[in-house]
Amino acid sequence: MSAPARPGPVPAWGPIGALGAAVTASAEVVGSCVLLWGQTVRLVRAGRISLGATLRQADAVGVGSLPMAALTCVFTSAVLCLYVTDLFSRYGFNEFIGMLMGQVVVREMGPLLTAIVVASREGSRIAAELAAMKVTEQLDALRSLATDPVEYLVVPRYLGGLLAMPLLSLLSSMAGVAGAYPVAAARGVSSDVYWGSVMRGVSVSHVGGGLVKALLFGAIITIVASRTGLHTGFGAAAVGRSVTASVVLCILLVHIADFGLALVFA
Repeated sequence: MSAPARPGPVPAWGPIGALGAAVTASAEVVGSCVLLWGQTVRLVRAGRISLGATLRQADAVGVGSLPMAALTCVFTSAVLCLYVTDLFSRYGFNEFIGMLMGQVVVREMGPLLTAIVVASREGSRIAAELAAMKVTEQLDALRSLATDPVEYLVVPRYLGGLLAMPLLSLLSSMAGVAGAYPVAAARGVSSDVYWGSVMRGVSVSHVGGGLVKALLFGAIITIVASRTGLHTGFGAAAVGRSVTASVVLCILLVHIADFGLALVFA
């Protein structure tokens, strides 16, 4: 009796297979980020917090990123105001320019641009630090000393991001609204009209919505960057890949979260 035929190789499905592999890998990454987030929140709720390390991380995220975030908001708001002023002045709607700029910058552009700057600057730093520790086996050394790497490394970065991001976003948004004024003034909008429109248009709900977004963005950036660093492969090239992947994934998830929150607030 002849032996049963051995099954042939699994066929390659071309683009469909590549798409399925990409979806599976993405789901795995997001799932591991959610698990790390849950573990971090559990440690925070248990009170396993280092205040000194948390404040150092908040200082790195907030003070270190403020100049770049503020300048980004200023010039982006100025460009937007340039087009808005030209359009609104054409139809005699100058009294709505400050209202539009205030609402858009405070609730949307300020938190989003701040998150992009923080993801690029601090997300890459966090990923690089943890990836270097993984490659040099410092994480294994922490475990051998009965120290949880998540408690020692991730929790301070997570809380530091939560503390710094709302204030950083608020200051950047204020800089953006102020940076748009010279453009409006150069186009013939008086200071009374512009700032009066800003005060009428920006409410507590707009400010609160922007702060909620910044809080969520800070959590996403720190968790994703930490997860990427902790899951780094071995070798110098792996550190570079982790940093790149961290920045790309942080910015992508921040935009997705921004769209979801925009639907909720709308």
